[in-house]
Amino acid sequence: MANTARKPASHLRIAQTNDPAPTPAAPPAAVLIDDPKAPEFFASACCGFSIGQGNVTLTFETARCNHFDPNSTMSRVVVGRIVLPVQAAQALVLQLNSALQQSGLSPSQAVTAGMVVQ
Repeated sequence: MANTARKPASHLRIAQTNDPAPTPAAPPAAVLIDDPKAPEFFASACCGFSIGQGNVTLTFETARCNHFDPNSTMSRVVVGRIVLPVQAAQALVLQLNSALQQSGLSPSQAVTAGMVVQ
């Protein structure tokens, strides 16, 4: 009877148990596209935050009044929210703290000088 066993293709090789595991290729770095139409908002304060389900939610406010009512008082109005994964929020804190320190506006020194977090 003739030998009908097939030879493996020359470009393929069967992995052996002592072969090192292949290292996955690093994913390509995402390109940052600056969108000039991205929304911007002004906030006079961060009025709250929450941490849950792996995200940090920051809520921002500003003072506004009704200019059509001469007796109007100022109101605190929520103007936006940002939701960040915890790791992105941690990176934001580190980057913001570094930028403030380099500008001579160290948060640590502000607290030492009596700044109160509300």
